[in-house]
Amino acid sequence: MIEVLFSDSEKGSMQLAKVYDEKKILGGAVGYIGKKPTSDDIMKHFKGKAVGGNSKDVVNIGFSLDVGDISGAIDGIERQNVFHKLWGRYDFDNKEQKQFFQNQRKDVQKLLSAAKDGVSIRIWKSNAPYSTCGFYFVCNLLRSIDCNINVVSLPKYNPISENKTVEYSHWGEVESGKLYQLLPFEKQLTQIEKRIVSDHWYYLMVENAPLRAIINGKLTSVPENFYDFIITKNLPDNDFIMARFIGTLLGEYSLGISDSWYAFRIDKMIDENKLIVIENKDHSHPYGKVLRKAVHNV
Repeated sequence: MIEVLFSDSEKGSMQLAKVYDEKKILGGAVGYIGKKPTSDDIMKHFKGKAVGGNSKDVVNIGFSLDVGDISGAIDGIERQNVFHKLWGRYDFDNKEQKQFFQNQRKDVQKLLSAAKDGVSIRIWKSNAPYSTCGFYFVCNLLRSIDCNINVVSLPKYNPISENKTVEYSHWGEVESGKLYQLLPFEKQLTQIEKRIVSDHWYYLMVENAPLRAIINGKLTSVPENFYDFIITKNLPDNDFIMARFIGTLLGEYSLGISDSWYAFRIDKMIDENKLIVIENKDHSHPYGKVLRKAVHNV
C-alpha cells in the first residue's frame, strides 16, 4: 500500500508511523524543553503502535497547492516561482531547490507506477487548504487509472479519554505513534467521487487564482488578500516582533495556513507602508523584524 501525504513533515511522520516501535524510541535519547518530564509522562507521550507496512511506501504529493499558479506541471516554473515566493527568505540555494523538485517528481512517479500496477493507495487528507488541494490534485492525476483508493479524513476532534479531546487542523499535529488510532476513519473513494473531485480541480486550474481556501466546506478560488483581515485585526498597538506575532496567529487560528504565507503578506504590508520596520532584531532569523502599525493622517 502507498500512503499519500501532502507535506514533507507529514511524510516523515508517516514513515516513522509505518514501523513505529515505542520500545526502541524509549530506549534512545529523549530531548525536552523546560522542566524534565516524569518517566510516566514520557511513556504516555511515546506510547503508540505502528500503522504497518514499509516506510519506503510513503509519498509527499504537491507543494502548497493552495498557493499560487497551478496551471502548469507540479514541478514546472510556475511552482518553482511559488517556492521562491514562500521560502525565498530562507536562503535556499539552486541546488536545494532542484533537489526539492526532484523529490516531488520521484514521489509523483512512484504514485503513478503503483496505481498502474494495482497497488492500493491510501490518502491522508485534512481540511487544511494545502491538503485538500493535494487530494484534489491526486484525484485528477489518477482520474483515468482504475485503482483502489482509500481516504483517511482527519477529524476535527479526537476523543482520547472520557474527559479529554484533542483538536487537529492538519496531519502534522498527530504524533507518529498515534496515527493508527485514526485508521477507523478510512473510507473507500468511489470512481464517481474521484471524477467529481477531479473535475473540480480542473475548474480551479482554469481559474488559476492566486489562492485557494476552504469556504463553507468547499475548496474555492480566492484573492491573494483573503486572509489579510486576520493579520490586520490582530496587529498590536505597540511595537512587535514578527516571529512572535506569526506564532500568535498560528496558535489562535487553526486554518492550516503556513507561517510562510503570513510572512509573505506581512512583507506586502511593509511594502505598502501599512507596517513600519523599526529594526531587524535578529538578522539570522527570517522573521526577526520589529514592526509597528503605520499611522496615516486623514
